[in-house]
Amino acid sequence: MTDAPHIPVLKEESLSYLPLGPGKRIIDCTFGFGGHTKAMLETGAEVLGLDLDGVAYDACRKMAEGAGGLHCCRISFRHMEEALKRNHWDQVDGVLMDLGVSSWQLDDPAKGFSYRNDGPLDLRFNQDQGRTAADLVNTLEEAELADLIWRWGEERGSRRIARALVLARKEEPITSTTRLKNIVEGTLPRGVKSTPMLSRVFQALRIAVNEELEALPEALSQLSRVIRPGGSFVVISYHSLEDRLVKRYIDLEKRDCVCPPELPVCRCDHKAHLKPLTKKAVKASKEEEVFNPRSRSARLRAASIL
Repeated sequence: MTDAPHIPVLKEESLSYLPLGPGKRIIDCTFGFGGHTKAMLETGAEVLGLDLDGVAYDACRKMAEGAGGLHCCRISFRHMEEALKRNHWDQVDGVLMDLGVSSWQLDDPAKGFSYRNDGPLDLRFNQDQGRTAADLVNTLEEAELADLIWRWGEERGSRRIARALVLARKEEPITSTTRLKNIVEGTLPRGVKSTPMLSRVFQALRIAVNEELEALPEALSQLSRVIRPGGSFVVISYHSLEDRLVKRYIDLEKRDCVCPPELPVCRCDHKAHLKPLTKKAVKASKEEEVFNPRSRSARLRAASIL
């Protein structure tokens, strides 16, 4: 899998918001196959690549053998501070979070990320630990399943899908991506396209299995400690749930006071930690969307640390 093609999303835009060059240190929170990292190394910067996925970690170590200045750590970006300690770094000049699932992960049937390929219903980034998507689908109560699909997938048919899953697993455990796909498609009226619903269901399970939307706020909360003053961070998200969290974080931390507007005097003692570098989310150009269709949903936000 390490020879699979990889196209980094919003690469030039990402680099433009990060302080790069000799003597600079950057954390790439989701190394993947190192598309962004390779470009940063070419500027002379040092990069600490983080990834939970064993294949991505091996790819990082392989790249490090031929690229000076690259360090690798198999760890979630929610533990950035721990990663710095392991690498004997104090603070860094910049952080990049590309929150998307890599193309090679989507295309690997063994991962179970895509309904387009038949494979085990897994969806874990780190397949050595944690519950699989099959564990959730086969053990959660109907109401819990419906809540999961609605909360993380924003799928309006969540109750109908959860009911179908519970009925189907009584006959036989749901262990493959194809069986899950068939069950979900069976809840739709004839003639209705299933692709949007399938995408939302698989997204919901992937987020739940990997605790993605618990990990993101934890990672964001560390940025002002991990990045030295004057440094910056870039976050690329791929669905509204992620982008909403990033937007809220930046909106909150750019303000000196977060008290309710009805209070006449500030009582929160909150101080601004950052300055936004993007007025609104940056999107891929039409040219990039044609070249890399998976960039269409990407949204980039950046800010500098005060």
